[in-house]
Amino acid sequence: MRSAPLTLLLSAFLCAIGCSDGGDGGGETGGGGGVDATSGTGGAPGVTTGTTGATTGTGGAPGVTTGTTGVTTGTGGAPGVTTGTGGTDGTGGGTGGSDGNTGGGGSTGGPAERTPAASASTLREAGEKANPPLLIGAAISASGLNDGNYSRVAAAEHNYVTAENEMKWDALEPNPGQFSWGSADRIVSWAQQNNMKVKGHTLVWHSQLPGWMNNLRGAQQVEQAMRRHIENVMGHFKGKVEHWDVVNEAVLTDSDTGVGNPRMRPTVFYNELGEQYLDLAFKIAREQDPSVKLYYNDYSIDARNDKADFVYEMIKGMVERGVPIDGVGFQMHIGPPNNEAGGEDVAYNLKRFADLGLEVLISEMDINRCGNQVTAEEQLTYYHDIVEACFLMPKCVAVTFWGINDGRSWLNSWSTAMCNGGNSQSLLFNDQYQKKETYNRVMDALLGR
Repeated sequence: MRSAPLTLLLSAFLCAIGCSDGGDGGGETGGGGGVDATSGTGGAPGVTTGTTGATTGTGGAPGVTTGTTGVTTGTGGAPGVTTGTGGTDGTGGGTGGSDGNTGGGGSTGGPAERTPAASASTLREAGEKANPPLLIGAAISASGLNDGNYSRVAAAEHNYVTAENEMKWDALEPNPGQFSWGSADRIVSWAQQNNMKVKGHTLVWHSQLPGWMNNLRGAQQVEQAMRRHIENVMGHFKGKVEHWDVVNEAVLTDSDTGVGNPRMRPTVFYNELGEQYLDLAFKIAREQDPSVKLYYNDYSIDARNDKADFVYEMIKGMVERGVPIDGVGFQMHIGPPNNEAGGEDVAYNLKRFADLGLEVLISEMDINRCGNQVTAEEQLTYYHDIVEACFLMPKCVAVTFWGINDGRSWLNSWSTAMCNGGNSQSLLFNDQYQKKETYNRVMDALLGR
């Protein structure tokens, strides 16, 4: 199915919701061909982040709480926002419904909307000067860093890095208990030298697993291997990697567009441990490093479809059980074989996950022009409206593009993307590292245009 592009007046859309009563290498594929990417108010909601806190919003939308005994009450305006452990009351009142923000041992809440920079010469600058700031990321390959133009553009335009393939299981632990860090370390060191944050990708995923892991049988063996991998990988990068995709693509549908019979993907983890492997992976990750942000990541959950609904209920259950999850990554691979999603649908999904008290982020964005299924004009509209949907929502903390320039896109060589070796024209820079019109549309969204 294909969604018609909707140019979005997002501020009005969000108010309509909030003001109501109520690679360098193969693509990540597996199972049913699912894709991760390369390697392959009358008052806004009161939000408390910390475990089992309570929030009440009066005169506005209901508060959302995840945290430790934090209580927030907003009266007569936007509910107070408390972030941290043991948060004290924040009482919102005053003319125009100002926020009451108190952090009991944590940071204070941010504004209801993100304010753009007055001007910027790079995407990185536009994100850094926004209030609150928005991370602008790219998937980086170790081999790409050998290209001076690649590394120059990557550092100038981004302040957030995801390793394209180098932190996946087969790259880091090709043999049981034997770890190989070289390429991943190179990317992390490069990021640190350029003052960039790093998101680790990914700890538990059905694809790009070494054969020995896929062949394990029995709950005890699989749990032991998963625990060893998470502990060793997170331990190695502790203090260097601030965010982790803990579990990736746990859900399968009959179509990669997210339509039809949503269910847990039959992986070695699910087959041997059951659905509780998700909770277990996050708990192990939190034990290993209490300070990092832990994310669930998936594709085709950006449109209004069966998969998005299923994943929402899955994540909602995790939050209610107290699983230590901090956010959800929306891969945002738009075009074949995945869904197409306009800005309005993306805004809807980002908001409902954020209303669970979680961060949301666009984690692997590219828009595939292969097979003539996405037109040039649709691509420009999607790039603007989807980035705008994230930008206008402070709980959306990052936008990551899956690659730097068209010629190095993983989509070119992944047959399911319908490129057949041709150029997917999917990113913001051409093969000469010149800015494309897609870049300009993203910049417009970041600057509020």
